[in-house]
Amino acid sequence: MKRMANQGRMTMSGLAKLSGVDISTVSRALNDSPLVNGKTKDHILKLAHETGYAINARARNLRKQSSQTLGIVIPVYPGSQQNLSDPFFLEMIAAVSQAAAKFDYDLIINLPNSPSEIAERRLLLSGKADGLIVIGQAGRIERLRSLGDAADRVVVWGGMIEAADYTLVGSDNFEGGRLVGEHLKNIGRHRVVFLGDIDLPEVELRYNGLMSVWKGDGADASVMHVRSSFDGHEAYRQMLALCEGAESFDAVFAASDVLAIAAIHALQSKGLRVPEDVAVVGYDNIGQAAMISPGLTTIDQNIKLGGEILVNTLVDKIAGNPVRATLTPTKLVIRGSTVGG
Repeated sequence: MKRMANQGRMTMSGLAKLSGVDISTVSRALNDSPLVNGKTKDHILKLAHETGYAINARARNLRKQSSQTLGIVIPVYPGSQQNLSDPFFLEMIAAVSQAAAKFDYDLIINLPNSPSEIAERRLLLSGKADGLIVIGQAGRIERLRSLGDAADRVVVWGGMIEAADYTLVGSDNFEGGRLVGEHLKNIGRHRVVFLGDIDLPEVELRYNGLMSVWKGDGADASVMHVRSSFDGHEAYRQMLALCEGAESFDAVFAASDVLAIAAIHALQSKGLRVPEDVAVVGYDNIGQAAMISPGLTTIDQNIKLGGEILVNTLVDKIAGNPVRATLTPTKLVIRGSTVGG
């Protein structure tokens, strides 16, 4: 059968007549209802395609009380120096967007104006989104715990912490830090700088994992914490100051790849060789990690898989299905910033 777009817009009643079934069966088939057998469903969908029938998504969503939209809340606050162009955020948005599309969900992005803005409730109660994915817990733990019934439509990306009574998906941050510590010890590094803000739950777990390797390791081994936000410019300045100081160090473990790349630039600007003088390790395994010189050794927390698990978990929650907290695999990717080739 040829497409019949020139015969006027096909209606559901017209499609029912062509299919030889009633309108309710057509409606169920178009909404993938299990009440319609596979052969009938395939026949109706084939006719819908051939006749150019388009589902009225707005009317369908009103009937289903669904916006067919998911929200992703990214806490990029004014004054934090971190912004949406951060490669981790971009890669996470891409992963979530691709996974949402498989369920025919659109994605809206929300950037709260401040840590106190209650974006979650507003988006859910307004009906703009059927469910929310929140990236990170910093400064939001109590708010997330107080969501009440709304928590049934929220999934959070972050480190596993005892205070959380909401659904978490994330990498094993402690294990990631431990893997870095073991690697640095194995390549003979003894004076490590940890670059990051350990007031943030995920960063604290990475730091604790590192320290679990270094504790009781002898007087010649040490870890120095240098506080830095996720802003690469701040990390660059911090590393320059450290290079100009009296402290001696032979390795840097940065809480993100952005910070690690900034550290490499700062070290090289001071004439230090990476990895010969200072080994550098990052966290995230963003795309740029493999393209800088030297390539960045880092922890891969599998952002693409994380996005898929976030969406799958949220869709299950919206449907009322039981869900559980999930960790993505954590893997150390060794490149030239720690082992020269």
